[in-house]
Amino acid sequence: MSEAAQEVEYDLTIDDQNFRTYDPVITGRDILAIASRSPASGYIVVSIMDRGTQSIGLDEQVDLRETASQRFRLFEGDRLFRAILNEREIVWGEGQISALELRLIGDIPDDEDLYFDSKGDRVIEDDEILSLKPKGVERFRSGDPKDQTVDVVLNGEVITVDKGRLSFSDLAKLAFPKLFGGALICFTVSFSRGPKRRREGVLLEGGKVRVVEGMVFNVSATDKS
Repeated sequence: MSEAAQEVEYDLTIDDQNFRTYDPVITGRDILAIASRSPASGYIVVSIMDRGTQSIGLDEQVDLRETASQRFRLFEGDRLFRAILNEREIVWGEGQISALELRLIGDIPDDEDLYFDSKGDRVIEDDEILSLKPKGVERFRSGDPKDQTVDVVLNGEVITVDKGRLSFSDLAKLAFPKLFGGALICFTVSFSRGPKRRREGVLLEGGKVRVVEGMVFNVSATDKS
């Protein structure tokens, strides 16, 4: 077998963009080159892993064989901010971080709330941008929600549902309990005012979406006969 046929590609995500490389071990400098960022000395490389983050030096090595895919964030400048999320260190290259980013870094389940531990367990809203201290460490945590339910609008009617995710089938059954399960009935599900990462869209059969307060769902049923 030729040497070329034995080459393995490794996946990495940089600033939400997907890249591939044949090099199993790369440096911070290599990551910047892959993302076409220069000069390398003007950037900070942050690795997202193990529900926390760490900075990667320009000549520090990262072994891409350790996980199926690795994620990195790049920041201009040379200043680092620190926080704690669920007792894991967050190193960041900006003085603010979004609630969505914290959820992604910490792999926070949809049915848990985020809390600002440094401010008396204040609930963090999904669309918040949180400030990080230039000195000192802000502390965040996740946990069971203080409110276990949210109000959503289903076909023009306000209903109360459990926090977490609703599936295509859940919504079809809620909207048309007497028709749900019929072999000749076809449902369509759309939504708006959804979570920040997915404000609106169409939910396909087998799909799920995270519900937030005030989310709007429209479900229709069609007879296929």
